[in-house]
Amino acid sequence: MPKSHEPDLTQLKAILVQARTRLGLSADDLADSAGVSRQTIFNISSGKHYGDLNTWLKISRALGVGLDELLADVWGDSGHGTRVG
Repeated sequence: MPKSHEPDLTQLKAILVQARTRLGLSADDLADSAGVSRQTIFNISSGKHYGDLNTWLKISRALGVGLDELLADVWGDSGHGTRVG
């Protein structure tokens, strides 16, 4: 039986920061566009919180990418860099 892969949740902060930066959005801009609190964006960006599915769905929509594309590196084997952009 193949070994199951665990998500690399440490990638979440890098994914968020890189996707936001790529679009030239401030944390406040992203929070407003996604309908989440500014503190939520800062907590994910700093690695203090992973967020939940609802939050990531809102963020992916605000960034204009699918959730699977946005979070691809969480499930990637390399664990380096992001594929967004």
